[in-house]
Amino acid sequence: MLAVNALDVDINGTPILRGIGLEINSGEIIGLIGRNGAGKTTFLRSVMGLLPVVNGNILHRSKELKSSPGYKRAHLGFGYMPEDRRLVPEMTAEQNILVPV
Repeated sequence: MLAVNALDVDINGTPILRGIGLEINSGEIIGLIGRNGAGKTTFLRSVMGLLPVVNGNILHRSKELKSSPGYKRAHLGFGYMPEDRRLVPEMTAEQNILVPV
């Protein structure tokens, strides 16, 4: 299970996310949708440990991840593949999605 509670994230001193919460249970598949600039990528980068969290917490199986570096989160199975059709063009869509795994 992944639980994100009251997440606040700033980028270069500019508030981007405020009070964001999300809970994903084992076996669930979710989609994160929103307009450009809504904070989807910032949220994912924060969960991955690529951006620092100002406030709130990120729990994976009840263990706090906020202070864990990104490489340790990757070992727990967290992956992130940015949207860019040029990243691995010779691979299928499925292969590209599985790259972080």
